[in-house]
Amino acid sequence: MISENILKRLGGSLALNRARTIAARGYPIFNRRLSYRKHLTVLHASIDDATTSTGSVDASITVDESNGSVAGYACGCAEAARADRTGPCKHCMAVALDYNRNMRSYEGYDPTRFIKTSSCIADYLDRATPALRVRAGTDGDDRGSIDFSLELAYDLGAWNARFKIRGAHGSYILPSISDVLDNVKAGEYVSYGKKLGFVHAPDAFSAHGRDVLAFLDRALASRRTMDAHAQWGFGLRRIERDLHISPPEIDELVRLFEEEGFRLRDGSKETSRGRAMHVVEADPPLSIVVKPLGENGFELVRSGQVRFVDCGRTLYAWKGDAFYRCSPAMRAAADFLLDVYASPVRQLLLTEDDAERFVPLVAASLDGAIDVHLPPQLEELRPRPCTLEFYIDRGAGGVECRPVAAYGSQSHGLFATLGRQDYADETAEAPARDIVRRYFPEIREDGVCIIPDDETDALGRLAFEGVSELQRIGEVFATPEFNRLASSARPSVSVGLSLKSSLIDVSFEVEGMPADELSALLASYRRRKDYHRLKDGTLIRIAGVDLARIDEAASLINASKAQLDAGRATAPAFDAFALDALADDDAKDASFVAWVDAFKTIDEDAYRVPVGLAATLRPYQEAGFRWMSHLIDLGFGGILADEMGLGKTLQLICLLLARRDEARTTGPSLVVCPASLVYNWAAEFERFAPDLRVAVVAGDADARAEARRRADADVFITSYDLLKRDIEDYAGMRFWCEALDEAQYVKNHETQAAASVKAIDAAHRIALTGTPIENRVSEVWSIFDYLMPGLLGSYTRFRDRFETPIMGGDEEAAARLSALVGPFILRRRKADVLTDLPEKWESVVYARLEGEQRALYQAHEQLLRTKIAHEGEEGDDGRSKVEILAELTRLRQIALDPSLLYADYRGGGAKEQAIMDTIASCIASGEKVLVFSQFTSYLDIIGAKLSEQGVKHYVITGSTPKKKRLALVDAFNADDTPVFLISLKAGGTGLNLTGASVVLHADPWWNAAAQNQATDRAHRMGQTRIVNVYRVIAKDTIEERILKLQDAKSDLADRIVGSGGGTSLASLTKEDLLDLLG
Repeated sequence: MISENILKRLGGSLALNRARTIAARGYPIFNRRLSYRKHLTVLHASIDDATTSTGSVDASITVDESNGSVAGYACGCAEAARADRTGPCKHCMAVALDYNRNMRSYEGYDPTRFIKTSSCIADYLDRATPALRVRAGTDGDDRGSIDFSLELAYDLGAWNARFKIRGAHGSYILPSISDVLDNVKAGEYVSYGKKLGFVHAPDAFSAHGRDVLAFLDRALASRRTMDAHAQWGFGLRRIERDLHISPPEIDELVRLFEEEGFRLRDGSKETSRGRAMHVVEADPPLSIVVKPLGENGFELVRSGQVRFVDCGRTLYAWKGDAFYRCSPAMRAAADFLLDVYASPVRQLLLTEDDAERFVPLVAASLDGAIDVHLPPQLEELRPRPCTLEFYIDRGAGGVECRPVAAYGSQSHGLFATLGRQDYADETAEAPARDIVRRYFPEIREDGVCIIPDDETDALGRLAFEGVSELQRIGEVFATPEFNRLASSARPSVSVGLSLKSSLIDVSFEVEGMPADELSALLASYRRRKDYHRLKDGTLIRIAGVDLARIDEAASLINASKAQLDAGRATAPAFDAFALDALADDDAKDASFVAWVDAFKTIDEDAYRVPVGLAATLRPYQEAGFRWMSHLIDLGFGGILADEMGLGKTLQLICLLLARRDEARTTGPSLVVCPASLVYNWAAEFERFAPDLRVAVVAGDADARAEARRRADADVFITSYDLLKRDIEDYAGMRFWCEALDEAQYVKNHETQAAASVKAIDAAHRIALTGTPIENRVSEVWSIFDYLMPGLLGSYTRFRDRFETPIMGGDEEAAARLSALVGPFILRRRKADVLTDLPEKWESVVYARLEGEQRALYQAHEQLLRTKIAHEGEEGDDGRSKVEILAELTRLRQIALDPSLLYADYRGGGAKEQAIMDTIASCIASGEKVLVFSQFTSYLDIIGAKLSEQGVKHYVITGSTPKKKRLALVDAFNADDTPVFLISLKAGGTGLNLTGASVVLHADPWWNAAAQNQATDRAHRMGQTRIVNVYRVIAKDTIEERILKLQDAKSDLADRIVGSGGGTSLASLTKEDLLDLLG
């Protein structure tokens, strides 16, 4: 195989893309043959090329198949003959790519010349080789049995570990921990002496040995990490014979060697072999005897010497040859054991005064860990068992609790102030006070704890959680009044659905609470409350109750408080599909189920393509025609949201032709489209449905009025702008169907365009758009407010339910919106329905600003950055942002060509040469090119350059008359003119330019959807060639960051309707603007 990366590095991405186009077709390549020269393969082929006098070129390329490299190349084309040409041309690279795909078609090919071990065999050999080395280099008795033994050393408070490595015939002190780890990783053979030598592969060690290796590897890694932080990464530690270990590592090693045992050496004497230790899972037998010393104090006599090792979660005691793993009770007394019991002080003394504190405190904390023997005069100070009691009552003002700590016949309030003579077991009382404070927000001076009656959440927490927690630590005595405060019943609500007179009857079935309190229950749920108070004062717990579907159903139909409490409401038929997903199947009656099933099932026989249609529809187009027909019969509107180039126009024409006779009993249909497409629509009607009588409402006021007076018209066509101007003249006119083309024109519901289309009196409404959402979620509301007012409620309600949550990243809100509008949107992608549509290859061509252009750009960018940073300081009337947006446009013009902004600039633009080179290469390959730019003045610059070079080209801008645009499109698709210069706004939609196979965007637009629509002028149905799309970007400028902004914001529409969108200037935040400037 020949590496494409090597080809790209030698010849460049542009030539490689051209080569891919040639190789992908297959048919232009013929006369394939090859020859072998030592380790090289020389490929020859002929390639069709209409630009040459002979109609073809001969190309060859020499490659080394062992590594995919290129050794030489030659071609008879003009490109290869250029003096400044470096690297193989597109023809040579096409031969290489073709060979990768069709090796056996090359005459002279020898399949046995290059034999390479199959990847599965190579992988097996790589895995098996270390095991083979172990078998070859390890004594048979040692294989899989290499292990370690442990010796711990304690000296002056520090612990060290030392290891021996042992086999079947002997053991040796491990000289270097770092070395053994390195040897295992490398699989090295190492001899430790006459009795032990082996290849250090993991399989050579026992399971326990591998666990020890894992411990050592972690220990070394942690120390190297600490060293890197402490020494700024200079030098990495090595561990030789002794490993200084931390308390947690002591615990890990003791557990690791628990079965095998270990040796423990006390002190630093190297000659000491230490003592063999065994681990005991028990507490050491310890006791303390408190003896009186006359009348002045006491002595604490310990039962014996023991050392403690505090390893964090585990406490060990070391005595003799036993290493005790202490119980949790003894671990809890670790402070006393480490500081007092294990103290090196020979005699422990206690004064009489301190004994009063010592006895209750220490005796309680050591309970269950150490036996404490007290003399009679101190025994009475030993803590008595504490019983906690909680007396709870409910009155008019709320709930009161009197917590008590009882010691036999004596007791006191848990929050009472005690005298010196009073006894309190703080180990029991202190945690109890914390629990009480957690549930009672108010504590009176007399120690009574209060929850006011209006604190529903606090009352609910006490009733459903607090009482149980208090019962775990003591006894709860509650009055009947308090016990009636809460109910254990769990509310349950279900939705029932039925169909009555084309409306949906929605019922709410409530269990576990009064049905007429459903609205209050949902109000608590929407405030995310855990508890809800019923009208009679009873509290119920709603945390964990599934009310989401009921809440969504109530919100969907905008049910009122009265409707919820009555348990019944009605909803329009278009809500049926969203409601269907919110109700259980057994809660839907037969009429509702049948109606929903009928919507989901379209009878193909009921919707036949009309005989008069002068076109053959593709299967997906027939499906679109039937889908619109079915919606209209059910009284709904819909969005045909197919990608650009899939024939939305034809599908609508088919619908209007099929319903012509039915429509004539109601009125004509009205198609509203952008001004640039009015005559295009008329031409499409003439082409596909010549029997339909079409009136174009365009021209001056008199011409438009005359067109509207045509009584015989089946279809009127007008533009958004003209409809706004003439809206009063449409009063009194009744239409069978109003259809909006490029319906994103009414995405802003506050515009006159949106208001005008909604004012038209039409029995049915359809919208066509490839981008239902470009920038904001509100756009889908505006279109559906035109199609089916009420489906998404008022804009304020839509904003609260959907727009704000979705813009905040709420995926559930996006899913709910998608479920609501999904039945009324039909979206197909070219990749899914046009399997025969050629590929679209997209790439970025970078140009770097130099010299005067670079200096101008940097200066302007810095000024703009300063202005944005101070935005808002001069008032909030919006003028500042308007000025900034204008400055952004000027910055983009400088990145494109400073002469667009400065009339006296003569330095040229960096992108101009890149664009001209790309165009020249395409023309040389027989390709036609569309060049799009937002700036018509830049198209003038490119057009002038093309004229200088004698390259024919067409131009469409906003000033090009509508009829002339269609004529230019037809001419370009038919003749040999190779270049079409088009302004993005004037020609980005509605044009069919499949005569071109290359699309070049001279400058990026904020909205990726607009650029994609422009690209689809060529990449659409009818295209037979691969379409190459080039975006020419000025490196390290605002243009490069616009690309990133597009990527960051292009998934909004996909989350709702499956349509890629983009961003807009108006939606940019201050942070976005600063990010654009780097």
